[in-house]
Amino acid sequence: MTFDPIKGRYDGPRLEQDVLDFWRDNDTFAKSLAQTEGKPRYSFNEGPPTANGKPGIHHVLARTFKDVFPRFKTMQGYHVPRKAGWDTHGLPVEHEIEKQLGIFDKSEIESKVGIEAFTRRCRESVMTYIGDWEQMTERMGFWVNLDEAYYTLDNAYIESVWSLLQKIWDQGLIYRGYKVVPYDPRIGATLSSHELAQGYREVEDPSIFVRFKLIDEDNTAFLVWTTTPWTLPSNLALAVGEDIDYDYVRHGDETLIVASALRERVFGDAEHSVEKTVKGAELLGKTYQRLFDYLEVDADCPAFRVWHADFVSVEDGTGIVHTAPAYGVDDLALGQANGLPILHGVGLDGHFVEAVEPVAGLFFKDADPVLMKLLKARGDLFRAERYLHNYPFGWRTGDPIIYYAKNAWYIRTTQVKDRMVELNREIDWVPETIREGRFGNWLENNVDWALSRERFWGTPLPVWTDGDGNFKCVGSVGELADLAGRDLSELDLHRPAVDDITFELDGKTWTRVPEVIDCWFDSGAMSYAQWHYPFENAEHFEAHFPADYICEAIDQTRGWFYTLHAIATLVSDSVAYKNVICLSHIVDADGKKMSKSLGNILNPYEVFDAVGADPLRWYFLARVAPDVQKRISVDIVADVASSFVNTLWNTYAFFVLYARLEEVDYTNRSAPASRPEIDRWAIALKQRTLADVTEALERYDAQAAGVAIESFVDQLSNWYVRRNRRRFWKAADGDDKRAAYHTLYECLSSLTYMLAPFTPFLAESLYQNLVRRVHATAPDSVHMAGWPEVDAALIDDDLLYEIDVVQKVVGLGRAARSQSGVRTRQPLARALVRAPSEAAMAAVLSHREQIEDELNVKSIEPVARDASLVDYRIKPNLPVVGKKFGKLVPKIRAALDAADGEHIATAVAAGDTFELDVEGDTLTLGAEDCLVETASAAGYASAEEAGYLVGLDTALDDDLRREGLARELIRTVQEARKQAGLEVEDRIRLGVSGDAAVEAALAEYRELLMSETLAEAWEVGQTGAFEAQGSLESARWDIEISRLSGA
Repeated sequence: MTFDPIKGRYDGPRLEQDVLDFWRDNDTFAKSLAQTEGKPRYSFNEGPPTANGKPGIHHVLARTFKDVFPRFKTMQGYHVPRKAGWDTHGLPVEHEIEKQLGIFDKSEIESKVGIEAFTRRCRESVMTYIGDWEQMTERMGFWVNLDEAYYTLDNAYIESVWSLLQKIWDQGLIYRGYKVVPYDPRIGATLSSHELAQGYREVEDPSIFVRFKLIDEDNTAFLVWTTTPWTLPSNLALAVGEDIDYDYVRHGDETLIVASALRERVFGDAEHSVEKTVKGAELLGKTYQRLFDYLEVDADCPAFRVWHADFVSVEDGTGIVHTAPAYGVDDLALGQANGLPILHGVGLDGHFVEAVEPVAGLFFKDADPVLMKLLKARGDLFRAERYLHNYPFGWRTGDPIIYYAKNAWYIRTTQVKDRMVELNREIDWVPETIREGRFGNWLENNVDWALSRERFWGTPLPVWTDGDGNFKCVGSVGELADLAGRDLSELDLHRPAVDDITFELDGKTWTRVPEVIDCWFDSGAMSYAQWHYPFENAEHFEAHFPADYICEAIDQTRGWFYTLHAIATLVSDSVAYKNVICLSHIVDADGKKMSKSLGNILNPYEVFDAVGADPLRWYFLARVAPDVQKRISVDIVADVASSFVNTLWNTYAFFVLYARLEEVDYTNRSAPASRPEIDRWAIALKQRTLADVTEALERYDAQAAGVAIESFVDQLSNWYVRRNRRRFWKAADGDDKRAAYHTLYECLSSLTYMLAPFTPFLAESLYQNLVRRVHATAPDSVHMAGWPEVDAALIDDDLLYEIDVVQKVVGLGRAARSQSGVRTRQPLARALVRAPSEAAMAAVLSHREQIEDELNVKSIEPVARDASLVDYRIKPNLPVVGKKFGKLVPKIRAALDAADGEHIATAVAAGDTFELDVEGDTLTLGAEDCLVETASAAGYASAEEAGYLVGLDTALDDDLRREGLARELIRTVQEARKQAGLEVEDRIRLGVSGDAAVEAALAEYRELLMSETLAEAWEVGQTGAFEAQGSLESARWDIEISRLSGA
């Protein structure tokens, strides 16, 4: 058995292409599914993307999270079918075709293009980029069944949607109502609440105070505040609160009526006086002069008077509310309660009708300045300001939304609101706060689902009417065929073909209503419709419902997550999914939102081609929590490759390099208990890591699992391999060398399994070389292998604790040396060590040789727990303390000088508060209140943390200096070997000569130098040798190296 050689550094793109070829040639994904057939089912639902555009880097993020847990569960022995899906209906698709045609008006589309031609183009459009999506899906290693994907435009899918709608209809939960709805006039479509929530922006709008003059009282007016001047031509009433106090305010030569609580805010410093105060009840029924009379209103209509309304408050404005029933939910309710008509000054296209002459043809938002100018000229405008607030815009068009009174079809989701809230508590959310927070709040404030859309391309609303107010919901093609009395099996269930289907019933001709449904209902129906349920595949549906896992970006709490949940509640009284991860959004390296206008959109292939998919996946999964915004650039991902991936790769390459030189049997490995302590530690750490990774993945915490893996890789490279290099390259064979090879092999092999869900390409490459080369009967792919079982008997918690203590002490010792300026290779006489507990000190003493070796000191000497080698000086943080305590600062400074500096430094390091006696008064201070300065005791370099202290004795004698010089000789000879182009296993003839200091060092350490550099012969003055020079301070030396023949 020989491992394949590792050629060069990690090259993600090349490695991944090789693995893709391997998977493709071996049909590995299909085999992984086939081998688990009949095993326990784990169900994953793919949120269907709209495929009428190319995929972006944010889709790689979502698909990475969608991939990691199904891979993990497959390795655990579950059968995990993964069905792809495509969302093919709705406004995004229509908008794309409108741009191609250059036509954006609905009526113009119908007259110039025709519904049939338009919907045909929509169908063709959604298939345009499917190939790009499939290519990216494969390239990033997302395993999902693309060959059997569901399409929301398929007749089978639509029929299942019809069946769901009929079930909801039969519960009496679908109705047609006249409501004020959020409406996008640009595309002529009503928006559902979850669509509306995706388009809010902070904008500046007019904020005006307008006089509505009373008819029966001279020079008296209601003062009314509004931020929608464009609605004033449709004003029909004013609203007050009958229990609110209102002041008649004298201002100049006029009297203005405002709520008492708001008077000072309205008038400010302007001179005014209160003539009288009345309750709102006394204002009811008063009439006022109409501001604009362009729109006709019946003479007997009870318009232009004051009504009571519960929604009136004194939080802002004037306490008197302008009411236009056509453009506000509360306005409509008040108007309907009091017999007011709906007065539309703006058409469905968002432009003013011809009757409103000054602004005829203007887009409703563009009319504001014109109307304000008219009001000012007539003396009706009291004050005009600007108002910063959040306003909804079309989530696809970017145009402002209008709240518009119109007829539409709704699902009465408010009737099942409490049940949706109750079922939500059964779902495990990541992050957990979403359950009661963003999603829970959305459910608590639920409004009825605006179901219908006045568009062309979508699932037709399966409701037929006789024209006399009677409606029938059809739940299947078969039912429609029976009603129509003909075969409809070949019917395309889209407009306009479905519009042509009529039937006779009760002596009347029934025709379909013209609306299509919200495309979010399509995507939310996928739990059922992907299987064409209930018409077939009942066993598939039952096995997959509810889904074990779904994942999308956080905005889907008001999109797909909601529609899945609502439909499952309405139809099945069940959750639709058990576990869900919400992802935050991606921004560029500077934290800016990616957009075409900024030119900062990152193409996924820029990362794939430069660094690879695995480092990108690792960054998304292991480096940043799902709910944290993710900065992304090629450089950021390259840093992941150069840190984590290269650390692992170099450890793997080290093993393979030396393993290829040895004949070690990896199938018959020694028992871990018989191996040296450091091997047992590595194996214990491997098992602990496996336990932590498994537990984290079970709770859908990819980041915690990734952190555990990355820590283990770091320990394996920077502790185990670094401390054991000599065991791999020493000439003598034996149990110790074999134990080292076995241990490192086992650790690397285990990593291939742990990494498989995260970095599937890298894991596959390592698995093929490490596992398959040793075990010919191993599964063909790591993704067909079982997830390793944790062997708790090998987790030696005491040993893990002891080495953790050792590493803490070593870390502090290195920090102390770094501060001292003494070279790492320069031996020191001793290190003084303080530990926070008896157990910790016992660990230090039982591993003192390791610590001495790591810190390059001759001895470790324990010191008492109350000993200190660090002097502390505590100063007040003047900008903070000055604000808090002012004149006390000098006294605080003096008290800090006199206080126990170590006690304060310990509290500050822990983030705790501490008490300070300032001339008899006790002050409580925190870390932000002071600055801690440290200085080591004379002759020592010291560092401390969490009760540990390490002090290095920095005094040097001649013996220590000679040894330090010898270690530098070893380093320069090793470097010369590399420069000479020697292989790591090559034996050499070595010669080193230099000044008196060098010769003195050689006299004492020549054997060590030869041993460390694989020198088997010594000769100064060689012929044809490779030559190099070295120096240290005043010492100078020459190096001669020749490769020994036959070596």
